[in-house]
Amino acid sequence: MLSQLTIRNFGLIDEISIELINGLNVLTGETGAGKSILIDALRSVLGERLDTSSIRDPKNPCVIEAVFDITDKKLRSIETIKEFLNEDDTQLIIQRIASASAGGKIKINGLSATVGQLKALGNHLIDFHGPHDHQMLLSEEQHLIMLDQLVNFKGLKEEYTKTFGHYEKTRRDLNHLNEMAQTRQRDLDLLTHQVKELEAVPLSDEKYNELLQEETKLNNAEKLHEHIQNLLGLLDDEESGANVLLRKAFAPLKSLTQIDEKSGAMLEQLAGIQDQSNDLVSQLNDYASSLEFDAATAQNIHDQCDTYADIKRKYGPTLEEAANFYTEAKTKLDLIKNFEDNDQKLREALKAQEKELTAIAQKMTKLRQKTGDDLKATIESELKELGILHVKFEARFEKVNFNADGHDKVVFYISPNAGEDLKPLAQIVSSGEAARLMLALKKALIKVDPIPVLIFDEIDAQIGGRLGTITGKKLKELSKTRQVILITHLPQIASFADRHFKVIKALKGGRATTQVNLIEGKIRVEEIAQMMSGANTTKISLTHAQDMLAQAK
Repeated sequence: MLSQLTIRNFGLIDEISIELINGLNVLTGETGAGKSILIDALRSVLGERLDTSSIRDPKNPCVIEAVFDITDKKLRSIETIKEFLNEDDTQLIIQRIASASAGGKIKINGLSATVGQLKALGNHLIDFHGPHDHQMLLSEEQHLIMLDQLVNFKGLKEEYTKTFGHYEKTRRDLNHLNEMAQTRQRDLDLLTHQVKELEAVPLSDEKYNELLQEETKLNNAEKLHEHIQNLLGLLDDEESGANVLLRKAFAPLKSLTQIDEKSGAMLEQLAGIQDQSNDLVSQLNDYASSLEFDAATAQNIHDQCDTYADIKRKYGPTLEEAANFYTEAKTKLDLIKNFEDNDQKLREALKAQEKELTAIAQKMTKLRQKTGDDLKATIESELKELGILHVKFEARFEKVNFNADGHDKVVFYISPNAGEDLKPLAQIVSSGEAARLMLALKKALIKVDPIPVLIFDEIDAQIGGRLGTITGKKLKELSKTRQVILITHLPQIASFADRHFKVIKALKGGRATTQVNLIEGKIRVEEIAQMMSGANTTKISLTHAQDMLAQAK
């Protein structure tokens, strides 16, 4: 749940800190007091755009901090949340800082994060429902998504997704093959040339580097010979070479060992040096021999290096990319060469996959239709309690081409008034009905929706006093299993609050500012009374407020 919200230098807020509870949290206040600014702040701290124009004082940073208590095991197991929680952590502290001059920072439990990570996290923590969010109900593309949240597919959907992936690949391959068939001869000639060109040399960096080294030796053979001769002269010259000097050193060293036997090790060391020198001379002679290239070998090395350069220019710039191009070109060439056989195989595979998809999709449709019937009963029951007495609701199905979700299109139909035909939601639902329908849908989804915090803004649109009481009861029921935060103008709804906040606009230093106060006892009774009768409360309105709070409790 959201246990604390702290806001500094945002909108009309200098600084506020609100402690919320796991129940029904209600915000009320006079019109224009800026209640929705709290919702805007919450949206911002969970990844929505934080406009620098919302910063109250550009000289200071804007800070929004939300503290969530994460104890539910299912919630803690979600990878997006797990990423920021240690094993012993029970709190998730999200902080968003924005500055008019220095940009913004995001911290989650002290770790830097991106807006994308913030949004992903927010999707698991809070479900917002405002006037704007009701549009989701009116979007037919969302209806199947909503219904599927209630369906227990028992692995069917995963099976369908896997089969649909194979089906899509087969269909793409078949379409590609048919496209190639239209330019078959031209593609055959081009691909044959490309494959032949790429097969001219091994597409290996190791082989290419060896050739480059050989070419370097070829191009510098004269200099290399000169260096080798100089080295051989220093080591093996018959008059002054190192080997001659080493041989001369043996006589005095032997004389030394005859006097001092302990110096015999030095004689062995000298013999070793002589062997190493002779070995080096031998290697230099072998290396000199390796520099002797006949004209045909030299030309072959140059030609291969030129071939590699052409391949990298045409198909690279790296040999790895050229190798990938070769694999694709070879596959296409094989497809074209064996067009009839491949076409038949792909068509047979597609037919088999369509049959398998149809069987799985039909099972999914049956489960959806059963769930649609259950949803109909739940929605109609909830809406009747919420004052839409003669409502009829249906989830209607239409078969469409295979897609990632099956072959069903689902559209919610409703008739809110007696004697009227059912029509798509978007055609007839008013904003007040949409708010109540969203509340009814939340009640239906509560068992499968893991999001712990629900926020309702203006759910009381076009709702009167009697319906306000019923709506308050529904929200109270929701708050038994979810934390509910709502902004309301109706005292009937506000009376059900477990924690009641009043949002006040005041003057501070000659400038408007928003304050949020927790109200209890007598002050809360007065607030409920003022919500009914205006600023001037009467004994009747105060008595009525006390009765309303007592009944709600």
